[in-house]
Amino acid sequence: MLLFVMQPVWAQIDAIRQDFKRYGFAQYHGCDMHLLPSGREKMEDMLQSIENARFYVHVEYYKLWNDSTGRVFLDALARSVKRGVKVRVIYDAFGNSGKAPDVTREFVEEYRQRGVMMYAFDPMRFPYINHALHRLHRKIVIVDGVMVYTGGMNIADYYIKGRPEIGAWRDMHARLTGPIVDGYEKLFAGMWYRITRERLDSVAYSMQGCKTYIDERIADEIRSRGSEAFIVDRKPGRESKAIRQSYISCLDHARKRVRILNPYIILTSSVRKALRRTIERGVELEILLSHKGDHAISETSTAREVYNLARRGAKVWLYDGGFHHDKIMIVDDTLCTVGTANLDARSLAFDYEVNAYYFSPLMCRELNAYYEKEIQGSTLLTRDNWKTMYTRKQRRMGWWLKGLRGIL
Repeated sequence: MLLFVMQPVWAQIDAIRQDFKRYGFAQYHGCDMHLLPSGREKMEDMLQSIENARFYVHVEYYKLWNDSTGRVFLDALARSVKRGVKVRVIYDAFGNSGKAPDVTREFVEEYRQRGVMMYAFDPMRFPYINHALHRLHRKIVIVDGVMVYTGGMNIADYYIKGRPEIGAWRDMHARLTGPIVDGYEKLFAGMWYRITRERLDSVAYSMQGCKTYIDERIADEIRSRGSEAFIVDRKPGRESKAIRQSYISCLDHARKRVRILNPYIILTSSVRKALRRTIERGVELEILLSHKGDHAISETSTAREVYNLARRGAKVWLYDGGFHHDKIMIVDDTLCTVGTANLDARSLAFDYEVNAYYFSPLMCRELNAYYEKEIQGSTLLTRDNWKTMYTRKQRRMGWWLKGLRGIL
């Protein structure tokens, strides 16, 4: 009986795995993921790892603001430099300009003087339209090749303190360990070479020491929790469909239930069709997002998108305790993803993104526990409460913005 019940699950897992291999996604075995479900937990854990770094720290962020959190983070990196640690930082020029507290030349020069190698990705220059589309939306911090921090959180005060207009900021980050870290190293090295023309494989530091360090710190943890994992990274022009392909494969092979937490659901046509196919097959589709968004356009467009899915049979939960910025999906309690990609055209069709996929019932249980806790403060969207939860102006704006879904 057990074999009879498990056979469809094994077939589903293998079908997704085969899709991922066919698409060329990098596969790794013996990988762990430790969840960090708040900005404070993420910063405390990451700062401790930076303080313990022996060889190097590599950083990529969409937003790395010149505020108290940004300075705490960069001060920790600068202290590591004094211990002989190599620190390389890439930040997106668009994500850190035109708003306060932005990253000024003086701010960057201050930390360069303290030894932090800090560079902007694709500075905004005339004609600006040439630089507006493909932005670096990844969030990556690699410490000594031992661990990588990634997920939805940037470096800014509001990831810890929230925002007055929307309340607490809810988000998910993760500390990844095991062979999957090598894949993130390659992503960073490629971006570093693009910006600086320095090949990191030629940089002199002791890799033998790093391997010993890896064995000491995480070998036992990986042995007890290690799972199969894939990296799905989106690069404009080369792997431009990667994030969409990964979501569609998971949706098309789901058998029982799919749970999604995402702040911006302004879908491309292919992902929208896959979600509809999932509902039509009788798979339970659940979506959790915030009732109040951080941008009026994205809030109204997302509301219209999820309402249309709710009318087709999806369960849509609207969170009222702040703003959920997570990028999570759980498929049949077997496969899960945590990463940087939103479910909007920016992430699915334009920006640089990266998601980690884990074939792990254990990690799915941990994410399901988080999900179930969050829906306790949420309201189920229905036909009856659609007009009371969103104003007439919001409903109309969501309808009028349909034609812009491919670029929002």
